[in-house]
Amino acid sequence: MDPLSYFDREDEIERPVFAELREKFLSEADDEHVASLPKMTFAMVKPDAFVRGLAPEVIGRLKESGLTPVAMKVTEMDEALIDELYMFVKRKYFDSWWIMPKVFSQAPVIPMIVIGDPGEFEHLSAKLRDIIGPTTPDAGKPGNLRYDLKGTNRVLNIIHAADDPAAAVREASVFFEMGEVLDAILSTEEVSYDPGEVVPEEPVSLLRWRAFNGIKLEALDYIDVRRSELQDLLDREAEVVSRDLPIDEERLALMEVEAKLSKVAGEVIEEIDRELVRNARLPADPKGKGRLAERLEDSLVAASMVRLLSDERALSEEREFDKLLMFSLSRELIGTGWDEVVVHSTWAVMPQMVRDLERRGKAVISAT
Repeated sequence: MDPLSYFDREDEIERPVFAELREKFLSEADDEHVASLPKMTFAMVKPDAFVRGLAPEVIGRLKESGLTPVAMKVTEMDEALIDELYMFVKRKYFDSWWIMPKVFSQAPVIPMIVIGDPGEFEHLSAKLRDIIGPTTPDAGKPGNLRYDLKGTNRVLNIIHAADDPAAAVREASVFFEMGEVLDAILSTEEVSYDPGEVVPEEPVSLLRWRAFNGIKLEALDYIDVRRSELQDLLDREAEVVSRDLPIDEERLALMEVEAKLSKVAGEVIEEIDRELVRNARLPADPKGKGRLAERLEDSLVAASMVRLLSDERALSEEREFDKLLMFSLSRELIGTGWDEVVVHSTWAVMPQMVRDLERRGKAVISAT
């Protein structure tokens, strides 16, 4: 297969972009660069992996698989860079694109140009994507990098990888000059880097169920109805989370407790709704009813958060989570910026995560 054919695109929007890129590439490349295209790709350690201190392990896993990073930098991404890197993906997820700058503003990324033998694969990009696994980490399997390192969701999923050699050239060019890209394609030496530059001063845990458990425990302070029952379930959840099991084992261990949490929290919400209606119909007492409504609203926000963070299907169907997030922040249920990012991004991508899980034949954690 002619390596330059990867620049040919059927998509009307992609076609002119890759046609121009092909001309720019050929204006500086020689035959050896062209022949080596299938043996190069582009990867990027994402903000979640950086802040968790996983970058050295990610790079190590790539090297163990026969992929050699030959160009690398640590950099921040603003909205313009995000849109340039993901220009074709943005069209598909335009309605939820707001989550990207929210995530990428939290920590640096590490873009890399990588070379290696594709082996049985058509090109190195295909090999890399096989190594990292599905976009939704929970939909993967043992051996997939995103699965093994327990990526949080479709956005916080450890690593970005190009689809094919032409995409790799385009994406690498977002961070490197074309001359640097060409030098990397023919390089035989692994890039050297300071290990201290690719890890944060204080790593942060972004494991989804651990973050969710902490938020739900905070929410419990606002719930009086069936509190002991919810406390017991959250203690059981915390015990499972503390074991840091592989994704499939953790999901199986959480399945029953999460379903019960969702069910009980849903019943608490119904009871609060009934109490609001009942008190509204009592004799007029503006101040007294106002104070009661404030307390019940606190409980309603807290119980709603417990329910949605325990039920993937319910979370995927929720349409007003932005409001609930704001109410939760006002009551300090969510204590850190990263916890907010984990919760908000998980909601934003949960509809696709549910579809990914079902496509792979995996059970969705839900009371229904």
